[in-house]
Amino acid sequence: MLSRPLRTETRSVIADDTALASNEFPGLGLLRAPERTPPGQVRAATFETWPEEISWIGDVIAGLRAGGDVPHWADVAVLTRRNADIAPLYAELTARNVPVEIVGLGGLLHLPEILDITATLRLIDDVTANPELIRLLTGPRWQVGPRDLALLGRRARELARAARNPADEEPGSAAVLTSLERAVADVDPTEVVSLLDALDSPGEAAYSPQARERFSRLSTELAWLRRHSDEPVLDLTRRVITTIGLDVEVTATPEFVRTSRRDQLGAFLDAVAAYVDVDGDASLAGLLGYLQAESDQGAGLEQVVPSDREAVKLLTVHKAKGLEWEAVFLPALMKGVFPSDRVTDNWVMNPAVLPADLRGDAESIPQLAETTYAAMVDYKQQLSRQQLLAEDRLAYVAVTRAKRLLVGTGHSWRSDLSNARAASSYLQAIVEEAVRHNQLLAEAAPPGLDNPLVAEVAPQTWPVPLDSEAQARRHDAALDVQRARQRFADLGSYDDPASESMLLDDHEVVAGWDADMDRLLTEAIESRSGDQLVELPAQLSTTAVLRLNADPDAFAAELARPMPRQPSRSARFGTRFHHWVERYFGAGLPTGGLGQQQLLDIDDLPNRADSGTHDEHELRELCEAFAAGRFGSMVPYAIEAPFSIWIAGRLVRGRIDAVYQQPMSSESGVARFQVVDWKTGRADTADPLQLAIYRLAWAEAYGLPVKEIDAIFYHVRTDEIVRPAVLPDRQVIESILRAQVEPLP
Repeated sequence: MLSRPLRTETRSVIADDTALASNEFPGLGLLRAPERTPPGQVRAATFETWPEEISWIGDVIAGLRAGGDVPHWADVAVLTRRNADIAPLYAELTARNVPVEIVGLGGLLHLPEILDITATLRLIDDVTANPELIRLLTGPRWQVGPRDLALLGRRARELARAARNPADEEPGSAAVLTSLERAVADVDPTEVVSLLDALDSPGEAAYSPQARERFSRLSTELAWLRRHSDEPVLDLTRRVITTIGLDVEVTATPEFVRTSRRDQLGAFLDAVAAYVDVDGDASLAGLLGYLQAESDQGAGLEQVVPSDREAVKLLTVHKAKGLEWEAVFLPALMKGVFPSDRVTDNWVMNPAVLPADLRGDAESIPQLAETTYAAMVDYKQQLSRQQLLAEDRLAYVAVTRAKRLLVGTGHSWRSDLSNARAASSYLQAIVEEAVRHNQLLAEAAPPGLDNPLVAEVAPQTWPVPLDSEAQARRHDAALDVQRARQRFADLGSYDDPASESMLLDDHEVVAGWDADMDRLLTEAIESRSGDQLVELPAQLSTTAVLRLNADPDAFAAELARPMPRQPSRSARFGTRFHHWVERYFGAGLPTGGLGQQQLLDIDDLPNRADSGTHDEHELRELCEAFAAGRFGSMVPYAIEAPFSIWIAGRLVRGRIDAVYQQPMSSESGVARFQVVDWKTGRADTADPLQLAIYRLAWAEAYGLPVKEIDAIFYHVRTDEIVRPAVLPDRQVIESILRAQVEPLP
């Protein structure tokens, strides 16, 4: 849908009439506002540095509400091209007590508290995640300095038996940092020096007492979290938040409460939960890969909608499609930022990209004409032009999000630049429009040769010191707690006899705190002792139902704490046999004897490389026994037939090995279908409940009475059929899922 554009007396802020009618915008024409739309404004500002730009944006947005230009904070949006630009804008606005909502996962990932969570999760998943460990050690929680970090890096090299550099012997020399730099370098994972090993065993180096104590505490904390790495990823993420104290921090810190940082933390947990909902077998490595992709790509892997919160909306342009606000700010409209010239889909240069001719949209994207150097250069240029055209479309989306006010800004320098950035064509168009109406609110001088953010910045202490006032408050509170504990040990009471008596209002407040703590302690004690109620999942496999019936307590324990299963030779063996049967019937029956059937070639079997000689010989014998048995020449009606059946409010899924159609005789009562489950093991482990579920699923899928479905086990090795005398009906199966009867014998 097209959003309502600004009504101005001039041409579009993106392009003039000729450009809009050109082949680059076929069929679009000039964008015009509907009749009776109030006049809009286009404003612009340019700055020397990025910090100046975001500071100005913060001042202007705060002034919009103060001056009554917008009735609600939610009428204002800041749209960025990159996820990485969201965090500094968020910090700038919250510093002015402006309520802000980050829309989408990408922007959240750059907030300091979210970075701490993901860094901890990565350390749980990868013991060589050295940059993440450095982040935690130098953060506000642990505050480890450069000298202790350098000694830790040296210890890591010692443990890895790396070659030692004599220049590293002096702890105060700059060469000491070389060992730390090597430890966090991006090298082959098999050659990475693990700082976590040094954290667990710091050795006898001359660390400061505070650093040694903090190393020990962090090492113990990470080891404890790794013991829970097999938990569902959402539960593990919550555990990390609780362990590092982030939930308490965002609730107890007045600044965080005022800026609703707890809401951002909740939004991150919602994003993790959404990922788990999509990927039922979500792993920690998968979650981390998903978060990294969202952070790197920033093109909206997940789509979200802003909430109704009374807050300025901060999001990327990709996520703004279809939305509108009274006032829209477009920061960083510079070449290389917006438009971005980054081409990520050149499969010739990037082996992770699908070749263009294999894509579903191959007809609408550039293609490599031939495998020559000249053709590759031309292909790269075509991709660059396509990228810029996509950026033009994105800019069109950006400027048409504003109903009444559009503000475009840009800057020349960031701290990581060696050359100044130039204004993009988008900013130039917006500045031109703003100048026509005297709305160029700030203009920077032409940039010089030197980066002012580097040349003029005074030296800073590292790690960054904490807020002295806030640190003093926390220190005093900790001392008060220690004194109260000592009084309780000495006198049996926390009250200080020397303190003045509290007023009745204060007593009421403290009584409320005590009641809250009592409830929380009671919940904690109950969760760690006694029986726990475990709810059955909404979806169950047939195998899960069998385990539930056979041993409800063991199955409940599996649900409460899922554990990885040991590889099963028999399960793998059975899987390979089922694959063979599928291919056996899929290619037609053998006509010239078993030896002529190519599907029996062991080299063509699945998982060939995973099996030993004994497995191969036994599997060949089993396949030959099946082909020579009673079902070897019978073509099934269905094979490996998947099913889903709704039982007792839960969805039970499974796959039937084979179904055979039989002639129906009302006189004899012969079944219309026969459900067969192959048994490849030597022991008789057949469970009638399995056949009962298969029979019920097939009957209900075809609208047949259950009595018209025959169900048997077929033992392939002995060519024997086992037909249980009695199979549970639907009511019995439902009672198992509702835990209303004892397990079936």
